[in-house]
Amino acid sequence: MNLKDSATRVAVLRVLRDTVNAAYEAERRTILDGLRAARAELALKSIRATLPDHTPIATITLIDPQPVVMVADEDAFIAWVAANHPGEVETLVRVRPGWQREFLTHLAALDPVADPHTGEVIPGLTAVPAPAPRSFSLRLLPGGPEEVTRAWRSGRLDLRRLLALDGGET
Repeated sequence: MNLKDSATRVAVLRVLRDTVNAAYEAERRTILDGLRAARAELALKSIRATLPDHTPIATITLIDPQPVVMVADEDAFIAWVAANHPGEVETLVRVRPGWQREFLTHLAALDPVADPHTGEVIPGLTAVPAPAPRSFSLRLLPGGPEEVTRAWRSGRLDLRRLLALDGGET
């Protein structure tokens, strides 16, 4: 292959890559919206992806964010930590960030936020509910990529229908 042919190939591959990436991102949004709706209506969290001949190739699963505890009132939290864990408060009157991160991860994300050992409500903290899922995982099954390649090469998978390069019509 000469340099001119390589230049043409790289330009075409770039256009195809950009088109595939745009289609992939649009389809990700569609899947995420669909999984969110299925979760709300049917308590469904995962879906199996199959080729047209029903050969399974992947599992797509919603990733559930976890609720977290965050500092809502810095001064109240600092006062509580100073009274209950004085070695963890720095002279500049703040909770050491590393300790705060570690401490917050061990608290139940329930309002009011309480010390798990004493049951005492910890001033300055609030529980933040988990947001709606913003992503999902796609795990290709063992042999899935090879099945896709075989289906593509044999013509069982019509990429023209799967990916309309002109933006809509096949």
